[in-house]
Amino acid sequence: MKHYILIVVLLCCTTYTMGQTNTFEAQAALIASRIDSITRVEKSTLKKALQKLDEQVENKEMTFEAAEVEKKELAVYHAKRINEAVFREEQKLQALIKDKVSGKLEWNDEENERTKPFITVFEEENFYKDSLSGLKVEKRFTTQFVITFGANKILNDDSGYYGEGFKSNLLGNSELGFTFKYRLKEETTFWNLKFGLSMMVDELRPKEDNDMFVTDGDVTTLQDSGYDLKRSRLDNISMALPVHLEIDFSKPQYHSKTEQTYLRSQRGFRMGLGGYFAVRIYTSQFLRYDDENGLNTRVTQQDNFNLNNINFGPSAYVGYRDVSIYAKYNVNPVFKDNPDDINIISFGLRFDFN
Repeated sequence: MKHYILIVVLLCCTTYTMGQTNTFEAQAALIASRIDSITRVEKSTLKKALQKLDEQVENKEMTFEAAEVEKKELAVYHAKRINEAVFREEQKLQALIKDKVSGKLEWNDEENERTKPFITVFEEENFYKDSLSGLKVEKRFTTQFVITFGANKILNDDSGYYGEGFKSNLLGNSELGFTFKYRLKEETTFWNLKFGLSMMVDELRPKEDNDMFVTDGDVTTLQDSGYDLKRSRLDNISMALPVHLEIDFSKPQYHSKTEQTYLRSQRGFRMGLGGYFAVRIYTSQFLRYDDENGLNTRVTQQDNFNLNNINFGPSAYVGYRDVSIYAKYNVNPVFKDNPDDINIISFGLRFDFN
């Protein structure tokens, strides 16, 4: 139970750290981003309007002189819209500076951040509202909450050293953490670099129900416990750094009122290929049985059980929107010095909440 508490505590700490965004620097950067967006949107709209006029002239639907007059009017109109919108943002920036100077805005508004609902962390981290169109625009650098659960399959356990070997555990692998995604190109969601911090849990269950893990010096074996075990498993928890190159096939979204296209990731099929590096932080063996008096007994033994402290390997996933199927392989053997090495391959469901 201790390791589950540890997972929750660490994730809460990570969530709180990520929530420290309502600072002077963050709000100033947001205003600067809006000003840049204003210019880009208006120039893009003007460019499309000018192209339509050129097409009308080419198709002889309008004279060249009339098109030139309308082009000048459009240029003046959009320049005015840019100036007015930028002026409003500059007023917001001046008010922000005054609040900072007067002490109304602290560098870290801790009280405000602590009371924020969890879900708003990702709204503020991943999106900003465009000043002109009102569209919720996705930032180039975003954050996701990741949870996975799936099956563990132990490989190379048929040599006889591990007795009957290990069960294929349908819920023997899980992961909980955060990932950070960076669009490698500003104008498309296709190429992304994704990296993060996760807590990984792997379970090993002996195929022989009464077997338990026993350390003998530098090696670990499976031996009969002498009890009629109702449950026997080894839990291994690691802190991992996953890194993937993600390909996102999401198409640009279209806003009919403003006639603008905008990027939104995780709206179609996507796939990731990469790997992970993990460090073991906690290992325990759990046993449950009825003792000689018929009492239900639960025993948790904490030890390293000669497991490798470092683990790494390739991993991949493919899916649609927020849900995908993942697979990963532990290159390092489970135990450090056992005469017969075993490895783990895992596969299951993965959820990326953007």
